[in-house]
Amino acid sequence: MTATRDWHDVGSEGELRAEGRLLACIGGREVGVLLDERGVAHGFRNRCPHHGAPLCEGVVRPRLAGTPGSYRLDGSAVLHCPWHGWQFELESGRCREDARMRVAVYEVRIDAGRVLVQA
Repeated sequence: MTATRDWHDVGSEGELRAEGRLLACIGGREVGVLLDERGVAHGFRNRCPHHGAPLCEGVVRPRLAGTPGSYRLDGSAVLHCPWHGWQFELESGRCREDARMRVAVYEVRIDAGRVLVQA
């Protein structure tokens, strides 16, 4: 049996664009919505799987790849954790550097100026 997921209003599109993020509690979990560099909204659980940091206080920016002393930008945007810099893919929530690290992602849509998250 598949559980149905409802759409939850988490704030206004104007507030999201002005602040760059929205936070809301849905079903006992804190969820954040952030914008990527193209202005597309992405939803995440606001808890880093590494040490529990408020992940949505991080930034969306290009992914750093490489080894210590030899980093480069690889072109894809990721969410960077504010505490330790873990990088999570926007679409899947997966961390490329450690397969054990993954954050829950939520579908987001904007309808009539309201930001909706499916959870």
